[in-house]
Amino acid sequence: MTETTIVQTSVDGYALGAFIGYLALVTLIGVLTSRFSSAGMSEYFLAGRKLNRFVVALSSVVSGRSAWLMIGFTGLAYARGMSALWAAVGYITVELFLFLFYAGRLRRFSEAHNCITLPDFFAARFNDRSGNLRILLTFIILIFMVS
Repeated sequence: MTETTIVQTSVDGYALGAFIGYLALVTLIGVLTSRFSSAGMSEYFLAGRKLNRFVVALSSVVSGRSAWLMIGFTGLAYARGMSALWAAVGYITVELFLFLFYAGRLRRFSEAHNCITLPDFFAARFNDRSGNLRILLTFIILIFMVS
């Protein structure tokens, strides 16, 4: 005869209150700061294109790769051992290549065509006036960010 274990989960009132309070605080900060950022979306998302390129590169690498380095690469190293270092070498090489050879062109084009996001960039690059390319790229980004 097999025994079935029923796990009951209970919600701690303090934890739930702290979580709701945190969400309310972050929302309040967003609402209040949006009043001071009246220069437009470009100013908000791109800092008015005034940041040094090294600051932008460092910010992109640190924020975009933090989960991969902390979880994904650690798991890869655990599963594969020292051979996982080749993944890090490849990653660093590609990031350096993109920074040195592609980032300048991307910035000049996006500035000339007033592109804020990657779907904006590709829509301008391929002259998509219908908006279908933007919708497709947004859908692809959402799918891969969630999974």
